[in-house]
Amino acid sequence: MNKRINIGRTIARERRRRDVTQEALADHLGVSKAAVSKWELGQSLPDVSLLPRIAAYFSLTLDELFDWRDELTEEESAALYAEVYALAEQDLAAAHKRLKALAAEHYSDVNLLLMLASLLTTWAAGMATPFAPVDEEGGAQLDMPDAAALADEALVLIDRALEVTMDPATTFLAQQQKATTLFQMKRFDEATAVLEPLVRRQDAGAPTMLLASAYRKLGRADDALDLLQTERLRAANFVLASLVQEVDMQDDAVFAHAADAAARAAFDALNMGTVNPFFPVSMAFEVADALRRAGEKDEALTALARAVSATKNMPLSTNISTSPLWNRMTERLDPSRSGEAWAEHKARQLDDLRRTLCQSTVARVTAPEWQEFASDDPRYQELLSSAERLANEEVAG
Repeated sequence: MNKRINIGRTIARERRRRDVTQEALADHLGVSKAAVSKWELGQSLPDVSLLPRIAAYFSLTLDELFDWRDELTEEESAALYAEVYALAEQDLAAAHKRLKALAAEHYSDVNLLLMLASLLTTWAAGMATPFAPVDEEGGAQLDMPDAAALADEALVLIDRALEVTMDPATTFLAQQQKATTLFQMKRFDEATAVLEPLVRRQDAGAPTMLLASAYRKLGRADDALDLLQTERLRAANFVLASLVQEVDMQDDAVFAHAADAAARAAFDALNMGTVNPFFPVSMAFEVADALRRAGEKDEALTALARAVSATKNMPLSTNISTSPLWNRMTERLDPSRSGEAWAEHKARQLDDLRRTLCQSTVARVTAPEWQEFASDDPRYQELLSSAERLANEEVAG
């Protein structure tokens, strides 16, 4: 646990909130602008005699001005998140109580607040509902707020993180997380308002390549390679995800065929199976549904069979180190870097994802629209049998 006093960060935050310049604050206190700048950068501290005046200027108590905090390490935050996640599988109400206590105790730890907010968003989506205690009639969860209230709690934590962070990268991620929560709760206007300023920024591709070149000139080859692989992974995931979404949106057989071919080629060429092994399931299902709606039975059943096969062959674990294209990402994506508790949590999460995908596959193959479309086709009957085996294996597992 890192203990820190953040007077400079408080001054910077409050000054910007009130739209006060460093010069104006310096004039009020009788110091130089350079002195204020050093305080905000953490290079020095104000003289003790100035502290009451600074606090009064911003209408803060001295405790609020000092903003003293115990900042958890990455491993400590990960362990606490894994603890609450695991508790929710047994008793969601108890996990919710524990989450609120942790948030109150570490109300200025941005990393932990964002992690806890993501958990609240997950609960709001109902993903933990099967594990939650219910009343005697099988109704609502005991001692638990509804989905909207859970989402509102998540937004409070995210807004708190945005209030205290001074890191632009963390601000960007927190804004993305806020938009995700708003979108999930069907508050689309609010989500759009958060997302538009993020998406309409200047393209980051050119400065990214320039920074990589600058690293090379400075002899910092490791930094350059890390940057290039990180951006390549981000771009590859975006391309694949955009194709999946557009297949569903366009609902056009010609586009579905083209997107399917492009996605499979990119997936194989970039060895994305070591990074995103579950993508083939999603893509195959979207293509199959688009072709079914277009009445292309042979191609639709071929895509559906590919989805079922990809589900059956889902890996038990991922091993990014096997690809030379992503060898710089191995350590960064290794959950054990955040401690044993986090590694165990991620392994359990992977099992949950595999289980969810199996359930989704069974539901989609046996859906009424597929039975109506191809119930008389032997190939579809074989897929039904495969889905039944998946369901049985899920129960046995």
